[in-house]
Amino acid sequence: MSNQDKCPICKYGDCIIKPASGEGSMLPVSCKRCGDFQISELCFATDLSEYGESYILSGTIRNLHEKGKKINILCGESFKKILDSVKIPKEPFDVIELLVKHIYEKMDYPERGLLVDVAFDYPLLYSKNTREFLFYVNKARELGLIEPAPSKEGYILSLDGWEYIKELKYKEIKSKQAFVAMWFDSSLDEAWEKGFKVALEETGYNPLRIDLKEHNEKICDIIIAEIQDSGILVADFTGQRGGVYFEAGFAKGLGIPVIWTCKKDDEKNLHFDTRQYNHIIWEKPEDLKKQLVDRIRATLPKIN
Repeated sequence: MSNQDKCPICKYGDCIIKPASGEGSMLPVSCKRCGDFQISELCFATDLSEYGESYILSGTIRNLHEKGKKINILCGESFKKILDSVKIPKEPFDVIELLVKHIYEKMDYPERGLLVDVAFDYPLLYSKNTREFLFYVNKARELGLIEPAPSKEGYILSLDGWEYIKELKYKEIKSKQAFVAMWFDSSLDEAWEKGFKVALEETGYNPLRIDLKEHNEKICDIIIAEIQDSGILVADFTGQRGGVYFEAGFAKGLGIPVIWTCKKDDEKNLHFDTRQYNHIIWEKPEDLKKQLVDRIRATLPKIN
């Protein structure tokens, strides 16, 4: 069997590879382990091990396929962005969480089990083989999160599993909200629209600026509640507003990650208590956006 007969990701031969439709076109691949994707002819002929171990690549493509994503693989930065777009589990409990979420998302009805084909589904959990995959399935059963379906075909969530999903949903909502503490002056409207807002959205967060939120309660109560429900807080000290200092300190006291920013022409006015932190110093909104994206990706856990 030649390399042309094998999946370029998992290296197994039981897949369908269609020819490209024209020069520079993509090769459609349908793999039982990795799912459906398209790959450039150049990338198809390239050793992809430089991007990671095959089980990581296979798990990434399969999980994106399960989410209905259209996957076009080109070598270089394009492929790296695909790998950066998913949260790869690092601990056993992360893998079990992935399994429970997959069963929840794929079950049509609570009592109807999700069939698992061990021979082909192990990339779903970024497992190296079927043995490792079954290890995590058994551990999820021991924890009482999943159980065999009434029909004895596949698995369903247990009552504890449904409660676990409820907790995960709350955690995900909380982790995706980014509270932006800043001076609500018209001079910073462009920085908000082209800097803070787009940078946070690009990295998977839902940006919240409190003056843009409709409410009927005391503003200070809303601020406290929204910070508590946020995964990160971005504090911009341009204008040296007292509220920004308070909100950043409150978030830090709760253990919420804080990203510190300030416009260059106001850097000299930063209070000495916060000057010790590594601020993003920006001049234009576009500059702010790029630095903020880089800081988030370099220092914060990846979210989906």
